Amino acid sequence: MKKLVAGVVGSILMAGAVMAAPALGQTERKTDIVDLGGKSVDSLLLRYGFDATWAIDTQNILLRDTYRDYYKVTLKAPCRKLEMDRGIRFFPALSGRVYSHLRYEVRDPASQPCDIGRIEKIEQDAALALRATLVKG
Repeated sequence: MKKLVAGVVGSILMAGAVMAAPALGQTERKTDIVDLGGKSVDSLLLRYGFDATWAIDTQNILLRDTYRDYYKVTLKAPCRKLEMDRGIRFFPALSGRVYSHLRYEVRDPASQPCDIGRIEKIEQDAALALRATLVKG
């Protein structure tokens, strides 16, 4: 009887562990990666280097690559000292392919790193509208 009870309890514990774990082949999303169509994807190819960067506000950054594609980077929380004139760095670097299972940060020399929550490829019209808010603001 003890063996039967121990076997049932063991089976229940194993089933619970399997149900709590991510599905085989899936990884936890640490960064939301969004393609031009608005679909969440596991990775996104960033072509070339960035030739322009704008801080829209303390939580959003607009990037333009040398091929004139635009990317909106949204931080998980406002980054108080996000000032572009001191320069910022992305860690790991936003180059090549970015992946949803990696954690990315914006690093400003004068403050703590800020976690990136979303990297989104956006249309040129949307990017120009974001840039226009800087002129008005």
